[in-house]
Amino acid sequence: MSKYDPLREHLARLEDVVWAAKLDDLEEILGSALPRSAREHRTWWANSGGSLVHQNAWLDAGWRVERTDLPRDVVVFRRLRIGGTALANGAGNAGRPRAETRVDQDRVLTRKMAHLRQPVTVTLRAEWTAIGDARKVRCSENAIPAGPGILRVALLDGAEPRTVIFPTEAIQAVYRQIRLAMKGLDDAALASADPSLIKALGLKRATPIECDVVRSGNAWLLTDGRGRKANLEEKAERDLVGHLLYIQEIQCGLDARMMAM
Repeated sequence: MSKYDPLREHLARLEDVVWAAKLDDLEEILGSALPRSAREHRTWWANSGGSLVHQNAWLDAGWRVERTDLPRDVVVFRRLRIGGTALANGAGNAGRPRAETRVDQDRVLTRKMAHLRQPVTVTLRAEWTAIGDARKVRCSENAIPAGPGILRVALLDGAEPRTVIFPTEAIQAVYRQIRLAMKGLDDAALASADPSLIKALGLKRATPIECDVVRSGNAWLLTDGRGRKANLEEKAERDLVGHLLYIQEIQCGLDARMMAM
């Protein structure tokens, strides 16, 4: 039995005329990794046959490789005979036994789990935009986005700053609450002040306080070298970015915390 028989059987069962296959999909069908040459050399995907068992797999099934796009990990197969093959029309096409289907499913799951168990590195690249002194910058300033993002409050407590990270769907609204809490320090009767926020921030009348923000489009998540912009519209992803920023500040030795607002 050849390692590539599962590919031959899969092609024989297909009803399509053209099949654009990702290399990862082919590995799932085979239940094992393709050789390195399959990902690097187009000649591996030639239609020579003969003693090349991997090429015989698709040729025997009545298919040929029409073209390859290895930079994108894609191989395009085209059917040679519309009527199918003896394998496709025979017992192999009449319906596979349940036990064999289960074996295939187990093999696919084993393959996927081997990939999922590989070490993963998740990193964040974020660009902070300065808002400035929260005692001076009004809520209506253009520097303060109304939409989602990450707000950071930095307070000077002694010689070292403390920071609080706020992942929020409304940056301007949270900034407004912080401004009101600061005013509440000077006016005990200010009904809009949030005493819990005053306590959480540890605000004092003379405490210097600065704010920064990570706007939508200014954060990228990278997993094993592949990156994309973080979707700060989504709460789960916004919270993830906030946690990563919080961890980074802890690792830098800052007295940091994160609050949900």
